[in-house]
Amino acid sequence: MHRSRLPKVARVTIGILIGIGLPAMLTATDQDGSPASPNAAKQAANQAQVQTANQQARAAQRALNAPMVARLAGMSADERAAALAQLPPARRAQLEQKLENYAKIPAEQRQRIESQYNRLQALPPERQAVVRQALAEYLSTPGPRKVPIANEMAHLSEMTDQQRMAYMSKPAFRGRFSAQEIQMMGDLHGIVP
Repeated sequence: MHRSRLPKVARVTIGILIGIGLPAMLTATDQDGSPASPNAAKQAANQAQVQTANQQARAAQRALNAPMVARLAGMSADERAAALAQLPPARRAQLEQKLENYAKIPAEQRQRIESQYNRLQALPPERQAVVRQALAEYLSTPGPRKVPIANEMAHLSEMTDQQRMAYMSKPAFRGRFSAQEIQMMGDLHGIVP
């Protein structure tokens, strides 16, 4: 019989690792079957925040670009029919087609667009123009920059105006973002969480 050259304590420790902990560590995987990483949860959270911010931005962009459709969609059937009856036939047909397309959007997405429309309508016209510009900038931001920007917008949305202004004036914050990104985040505050 061949004796192992490892001391008895090492053989016992290895046996415990193999028998208890090591198989679990070796078989831990993500949903797609790849080995689990410690950053997987953080990456998933970041991705979720970016996705939420993108959805809010797209909803706001749609609300800005189609105020008549959003307004008509919020009306009762009778109110909508009365409003459409006052339009020239070509414009009426165009809006009816847009309303039909709008009705095909999933309910959650429609609700988000209507909520954004109401929020944007409460803004003065000059603020709407600023938001329109900031939304265009955000939606055209390269993917890698969207993650930190979306994370910060979510973080900033939890603060009072005074806290947000103090936080955004700190050198640590200003060192991570360009002046244009900081301006964009300020312009989208309350619009894209």
